Amino acid sequence: MITLMFLSFIAYIVLQIVCFKTLSGMFRKAAWISAMIGAAIIIYTLAAFLMQINLWPLLLLFSGPLLLFYVILLLVLRRLFD
Repeated sequence: MITLMFLSFIAYIVLQIVCFKTLSGMFRKAAWISAMIGAAIIIYTLAAFLMQINLWPLLLLFSGPLLLFYVILLLVLRRLFD
């Protein structure tokens, strides 16, 4: 289960790049929101890891599926409204 949660964050990063290449207009602006949240989570995770906090991957694990769902939703909505 934990591996799947890590993989969802990796899939989110890949789909985020796809969003930046394919989306335009308001959908690209919405993709930037998720990119900023993802960047903040990565920075926090790296800082927690470097400070040797034992729960460092927790935020990354729980936010990965949510961010992935958001990016997939953006891509689906673009298909519906374009």
